[in-house]
Amino acid sequence: MDEMNIRSSFLQEAVANMIEKLIEQKTGYRPDIHFNDPIRLSYDGDKAVAHLNLDLELKREDLEGMLRGLI
Repeated sequence: MDEMNIRSSFLQEAVANMIEKLIEQKTGYRPDIHFNDPIRLSYDGDKAVAHLNLDLELKREDLEGMLRGLI
């Protein structure tokens, strides 16, 4: 099993921006993501697992709108 750690703040910010854009495309709401620890990626054959420790900030009305969309 191979493993990669992303410690660079530049790369972590790039990954956070990608995740923020994906969430915005799917929900219409743009969160603010900050990683607390390095991003750890594990590869086992054709399977990849990402270990993330992050904070996600969202406006209260955006969170309520997302939750209403689930019900």
